[in-house]
Amino acid sequence: MNIMFQCGSWHYDKGGTDLFVKTFSYWLARKGHKIVVLVHRLEEEKCQDEDIQLGKGIIKVRYTPSQRKGIRFNPFVYAYRLAITSYFMYRLAKSEQVNAIIVGEPELLAVLPLKLTKTKIILRGGALMYETLSKELDNEKPGLYSKLFKFIIKIYNNITLKLPDVMVPVNQAEYDFMNLKKKIKAVIETIPHGVDIDLFKPSNTKKEKIIVGYVGRLAPIKYPELALEIFKQASQDSKNTEFWWVGPLDPSYPKDFFEKLKLKMNLKNAKYLEKVDNNKLPKYLNKMSVFLQVEQQKNVSRSTTEAASCGLPVVALNQGKEEYGFFTSSKSKAIQELEKLIKNKPHRDLKSALARKIIEKHFSEDTIYSKFLSVLK
Repeated sequence: MNIMFQCGSWHYDKGGTDLFVKTFSYWLARKGHKIVVLVHRLEEEKCQDEDIQLGKGIIKVRYTPSQRKGIRFNPFVYAYRLAITSYFMYRLAKSEQVNAIIVGEPELLAVLPLKLTKTKIILRGGALMYETLSKELDNEKPGLYSKLFKFIIKIYNNITLKLPDVMVPVNQAEYDFMNLKKKIKAVIETIPHGVDIDLFKPSNTKKEKIIVGYVGRLAPIKYPELALEIFKQASQDSKNTEFWWVGPLDPSYPKDFFEKLKLKMNLKNAKYLEKVDNNKLPKYLNKMSVFLQVEQQKNVSRSTTEAASCGLPVVALNQGKEEYGFFTSSKSKAIQELEKLIKNKPHRDLKSALARKIIEKHFSEDTIYSKFLSVLK
């Protein structure tokens, strides 16, 4: 097959979608498919078109013209980017005889000209755009501007979700949302995040401390005060415990926000570690004992699945339903489960082994990407 992806970056870690595109592209190329990747290029990024030959398959990476960084939440900036993307997407799809294109929710309008071709349009879910951007808007541009932009996003969703021929949500929350919005004849199938189980695997190294940690791998940190509050209550009277937060701070927070928060909460046993390279993440995860996720979203992050793959018991304050972890919308229940995992080693070991076993069986890249390929065909 000739398969096309559109993403924001190829050589720079910007988001989970970019990581998905890169790993899935290599997997498909090794199976003998031709892959075309259309990538945005910003002024400061030094990159150029390239062809990556992998056996009988090939990955053709192609860039849009260099663009300046636009102002966040500016409809005119988004419209310009969509127009550029649409032009190059249509031109590449015709010249490379693309059978199917996989795009994310924010870029859906750009596929409109492809309706004139025989290219199959596949929407791959990530974070629900409205849900994610709504929270960021309220933080950065509260008030009338926030309400107006959210209104525009709603209209965008209602129109563009009628375009795909196939919809691939990554969890039940996305399925429920997309199933309401999709066109009648569109195929929809839930396929969760896939994990490189050879990279993200448990370590046999003995842990000296009980470390509760969270990884905001690429997206900015949200709700550190909630995570520290849950950890503080769950770890009362527990010696040798520590909290780690790995990832970039939300741009709306000052640089010393985490340290001031610790001081305010009288919490000395907590560390803030900046964003780390994806290939180094297993090293950090393998030093942890429990993974705590508090983003309060309906979708489950890729980092949560990677943590489970490393054999970490997961406590997540969201509406996920994955069987490898403890998911709840109740803060009190999250505190109770985390306290049990901290204080009860047999319980912690049992949940650790179960998490890894479930990931190996249902969430490996090979399992997930095989399902995705069957949908493409």
